[in-house]
Amino acid sequence: QQQQQQQQQQQHGQDPSQPTTMERQVSEGTARKWANAEMLSKKGSILMVATLGFGTVEFLLPCIALFEEATSRDRAYYLGTVFFGGFFGVAFSLFQDLTWDMLPADVDFANAMGFSTMSRLLGIGLGNFVGGFMLDMFLDTSTPGLVLYGVKGYILMCFWSGGSVFLSSALARSALRMAQEVGTKAEPIPSAEPAAAA
Repeated sequence: QQQQQQQQQQQHGQDPSQPTTMERQVSEGTARKWANAEMLSKKGSILMVATLGFGTVEFLLPCIALFEEATSRDRAYYLGTVFFGGFFGVAFSLFQDLTWDMLPADVDFANAMGFSTMSRLLGIGLGNFVGGFMLDMFLDTSTPGLVLYGVKGYILMCFWSGGSVFLSSALARSALRMAQEVGTKAEPIPSAEPAAAA
């Protein structure tokens, strides 16, 4: 295939030893530097606060059952979802941003981000399966025609989910520390622009 490409370039009057237009655009457009350690520290601190925030909300969600009136339970639930959604949105967006910032400059970005997305979807699928299995363990069949779950099922599911969030925050913190060390020690990667343009 390489020989065929070289022959095609020769037929069109192109020098096979010179990079193609696409190759030049890729090499010049993807010049990156190591992620700044100070920037990672600031974003990482916000990420940790947001992650621990929505993990804490998950631990507190079963407390809604302590309210006797349905109206009070609804208000507590909506208030909890507001805080949960806010913390989760901040954590999710920062996680995506930091994942990109922490990638080495010479990595295959498509494969790395694809693996990240695949891992996230795998976690969502497994999490939903395990959470549903926990709820089914406490299925209330006393009311025909209605699917009801006991409070213990929600306590178990929320504590398992919140514990998983706390564990993931510890792993993310460890990865951030390693990235900060690399960003502090590493020299910036030289620009990929041609020497003639310097």
